[in-house]
Amino acid sequence: MCQLFALLVLFATSCSKNSEETKITQSVEEEEKQNPTSDQETFNYASSGTYNLNIVYFVPKDSKARIDSHRRLSEILLNGQEFYRNEMIRNGFGDKTFHLLVDDEKNRVKIDFIEGHSSAATYPYEGGGVKMIEEIEAYYDKNPSKRNSDHYLVLSPVENPQEADAPYYGLGKWCFATDYDDMDIKYLGGNSTLSNLATTYIGGLLHELGHGLNLPHNKEMMSQTNSSDFGTALMGSGNYTYGSTPTFLTAASCAILENNQVFSPNNNDYYTGANGKVDEITATFDNGNINLTGTLNTDIPVNSISIYNDPSDDEADYDAVSWVAKVENDQFEIAMPVAELYKKQNIDYVLRLLLNHTNGDISRLSYQYEFKNGVPLFGFGKRDYIDRTDWSIASFSSQEDSGGEGDTGRASDILDGNLETYWHSCWQGSCTNNEYPHSLIVDAGASTTIDGFTFVQRQNLSRSVKNIEIRVSNDNETWQSLGNFNLANINTAQHIQLDNSISFRYFELVSKSAHDGQQFASLAEVLCF
Repeated sequence: MCQLFALLVLFATSCSKNSEETKITQSVEEEEKQNPTSDQETFNYASSGTYNLNIVYFVPKDSKARIDSHRRLSEILLNGQEFYRNEMIRNGFGDKTFHLLVDDEKNRVKIDFIEGHSSAATYPYEGGGVKMIEEIEAYYDKNPSKRNSDHYLVLSPVENPQEADAPYYGLGKWCFATDYDDMDIKYLGGNSTLSNLATTYIGGLLHELGHGLNLPHNKEMMSQTNSSDFGTALMGSGNYTYGSTPTFLTAASCAILENNQVFSPNNNDYYTGANGKVDEITATFDNGNINLTGTLNTDIPVNSISIYNDPSDDEADYDAVSWVAKVENDQFEIAMPVAELYKKQNIDYVLRLLLNHTNGDISRLSYQYEFKNGVPLFGFGKRDYIDRTDWSIASFSSQEDSGGEGDTGRASDILDGNLETYWHSCWQGSCTNNEYPHSLIVDAGASTTIDGFTFVQRQNLSRSVKNIEIRVSNDNETWQSLGNFNLANINTAQHIQLDNSISFRYFELVSKSAHDGQQFASLAEVLCF
């Protein structure tokens, strides 16, 4: 899941509140504006697209829509629609933006006001989004003609956005934000408290919308930071700058949106499933550039790759600097100047490749590299692997053979050459050893001399191993430890190069911790070279 934007908004300035006296003396007109679910006006909505973003105003049972919400949110969404359009044009992807159902004459966007089954306290920040989704899905199941696409923006009313305990993040193709009385585009661009709040929460809404449109976080390049043409990336810290100082979408974000369902003018099928791999990849450092080339193997065409260089010194990805590589005949190449990166001294990086399939699906691959004294060093790519035909599992501490992982989960699955299968420690049924450390022993069948080990984590990175000890033996009784090693949380091959060649018949993998901090372990493949 993406990092959650709501953690950032805690630092915004204070919000003004309507006094109780103001609430008591509200006019009838204001009361009607506050309750837009009643049928007071007819709108003629239309769109040039087949698929349109679903806009949901979710009102808990003990709440009301905020004052003039339909007008304010319509203007915000139309403003955001134009922002996305301009960024697509600027980055060379044409006159495209997310489609909305709009009454052009009245300048209103179609919003489905849905009353929740429970009070606002039932839909908190933690877990509230899932509860809202369940009720919204039930609503659309009963009203299928109102569902316009696979993408949803869900807004909930709050009195003070800074103190609200409400969902504010992305969950897959769903995204959540809040609405308050003074959230209005007329306040964008000023220096008042209302203007600062408008920047934070209108920018925040459009940031979370990006997540709901499949966009990950990323940061602007070094050269863009102080540029009047660029400034701050919306999918980075743009919620603090939108409408106030220059804010933009990166080319990597726009490349993803190019294939998005609600950006499409046609009625093609989207998100039908796709599988993409990189058969060959090479990285070099020359003339100040990281030069990346590769060959793809895909079942659905890929027209571009969004590439994210993410420093590994934290668990967030807000500081990932990105590029786009065009794909022609399943091949790509790109030069990425390291001068555009912020961190270059003795630090690990994760290189994330998002393969943008033409049906909107995205295949995600991740690699590891490091900087030493300002120079990038690359350890990924294929090796001359030892034949594993005679390899077998000699023993294991546990495996998931109770059906919890379907047709996989066994220890032997780390030797089958299939990245979609994996070993998983026992978690279902009568597990007698389901806590770290977890171990398994491989019998190579005969004495084998190697220079290193290669590991592949489970493809979705669930239960991926963090720390692992490697031990070797010639008789499965006397063991020599080769040391403890940290595996990266990436889903491509990562190599452990030994200081010297070593011979053995058996090797033991002792998994000691997981990246998610839980007690389970999983690995897709282990090889030697």
